[in-house]
Amino acid sequence: MRHRLSANALTAVLAGGVLLAAAPAQAAPVRPGAASAVAATDHSADVVRMRHQRDQLLDDAVRLDQIGDHKAAYDKRYLADLLQRMIDTIIRSEQHG
Repeated sequence: MRHRLSANALTAVLAGGVLLAAAPAQAAPVRPGAASAVAATDHSADVVRMRHQRDQLLDDAVRLDQIGDHKAAYDKRYLADLLQRMIDTIIRSEQHG
C-alpha cells in the first residue's frame, strides 16, 4: 500500500511538472521583435535532474527485484519509463523549436 501511494504521488508530481513546464509556453504573449523568454529557456538542468531521478528509480527497481517485491519493482520501472518519455519530449521540443 505504501509503495502504491508513493508511486501515485510521484506520478502526480511528474505530471504536474510537465503541465507547469508547458504552461508558460502557452500563456506567454509574443511581441514582434522581442525575444521570447520561453524560447531562451534552457531545460538542460531539468533533463539532467530527470535522468538522475530515472537512474535512481531503476536502481530501486533492481533492489526491489532482489528482495522479491516484483510489483513494486514494476512500478519503479514504469515511473522510470515515464520520466524517459518526458526527457525525450523535452529534447525533441528543444531540437524543433
